Amino acid sequence: MESLISEGGYNIVFNMLSMGIAAMLFTTIFLVMAKDRVLPRYRMAVMVSATVTGIAAYHYFRMFDSFNHAFGPDAIEGTVYNVGYRYVDWLLTVPLLLVEVIAVLGLARALQSSLLVRLVPAAALMIGLGYPGDAQLDIAGIAPSVWGLLSTIPFLYILYVLFVELGKSLDKQSAAVQRKIKELRLLLLATWGVYPIAFIANMNATGFDEGGFVLREVGYSVADILAKCLFGLVIFTIARIKSAEDDASFAKSEFKD
Repeated sequence: MESLISEGGYNIVFNMLSMGIAAMLFTTIFLVMAKDRVLPRYRMAVMVSATVTGIAAYHYFRMFDSFNHAFGPDAIEGTVYNVGYRYVDWLLTVPLLLVEVIAVLGLARALQSSLLVRLVPAAALMIGLGYPGDAQLDIAGIAPSVWGLLSTIPFLYILYVLFVELGKSLDKQSAAVQRKIKELRLLLLATWGVYPIAFIANMNATGFDEGGFVLREVGYSVADILAKCLFGLVIFTIARIKSAEDDASFAKSEFKD
């Protein structure tokens, strides 16, 4: 059976998915092993980070298998690459990414709850609205572009909460933590901005478009690695900073000259 994808396109996506597996898996291992290098009150944030990359590692294995079944040397005729694996992953991990940010700051419980009840549902809604457009499902005759537009509404709301509402509480944080939180927000903005670009690249294709498919998978994979692995490592760094600020003996033992 003649493959729908060229050898070059196949190798690019194959290698990106493989890199995704390695990045997610070994970030998870590192975070689990390093959790005791922060104070107990901040370990929840680190373990949520490990959960995010662990979930992502599982789904990258699934995407890798689905890709090979659809396009590999031993492709199974009639098999379609299942983009749904990415959206199931995001439905689980994107809300948890936001939980990480709130958990690591050690905010008052009432403020934590107030932020999470707004961020988590908005994140789930953003992913749920984006899937029909990316999978090009025919639901009530709504065009993929409309689904993409609808998904940007909760996305913008999340940015508002992170940059405006969360920003109001940062004055109680140290300068070092404030700087890291600002980096986190910019990282989210930069990486999440990749998703609509990759979405649009494949949105108007009729049938299978190799260029759009490869661009989408590469874009999604790079954004995932940065938004999950790098994000989780920054969360770990914040937890270390706050642990040192809270406990002088911890700072002395962990940050020796």
